[in-house]
Amino acid sequence: MVAQAAHDAGSKQEQLVKDLLNSGINNIELRREYGNATIKELDQLSELRKRDRLTYFYSVPDDLFVNQQINLKLLQYVAEAQRLGAGYIKMTLGDYNDANPDFIDELLTIIPSSIQLNIENDQTAGNSDTAKLASFFKQFDQRERKVGFVNDLGNWIFTDQDAVTATNALLPYTRFIHLKGFILNQDEKPETVSFVQGELDWQEILKNFPTDLPIALEYPADTNMLNSDISKLLNE
Repeated sequence: MVAQAAHDAGSKQEQLVKDLLNSGINNIELRREYGNATIKELDQLSELRKRDRLTYFYSVPDDLFVNQQINLKLLQYVAEAQRLGAGYIKMTLGDYNDANPDFIDELLTIIPSSIQLNIENDQTAGNSDTAKLASFFKQFDQRERKVGFVNDLGNWIFTDQDAVTATNALLPYTRFIHLKGFILNQDEKPETVSFVQGELDWQEILKNFPTDLPIALEYPADTNMLNSDISKLLNE
């Protein structure tokens, strides 16, 4: 997401990764919608990963559950992540219904042990209901392998939820953090900005998390802003 301007100008995802590498970044969340997921593209990105010892997080803009069943495309997304060498897949929950517990075995059969599947709150009420998300994650309490939560701190405002309250409710399941901020425009509607510029009290919220959780910066930024924001985060 930090490379959105370059993507919008026509740069392919391989070039976006190279540009981030030039900024000294080697942990990168690839956005599936920024590429075409062809074998050629996946292999090119995988070669970059191996050459520069990168860690890939794979962001898939799709729901895990469709029509209250596991999304049939999940097998494809797993295959793509494996081809990339990505150890993480992120999706949204979709129309999950806890009346069918059989999905646990199904999911754990599809997801290899080398990949973590995580679910994110987005900017829609249906995918960001804390009770619904918690009900889903609790299904894995007795399992050795889990499906975890990606807390997108800048998205709660879009569903009229308090970021601190939501964070505390889902803290036991959280494995990854998306950090960005928001401002309210003239129409009092939220817009995504850097966590440094926005109204989110990010310093206070981050105190709730274990210090070893990965944090991703997810907002459009140029190189100077990105480097400055990384420095700000590391020095907190």
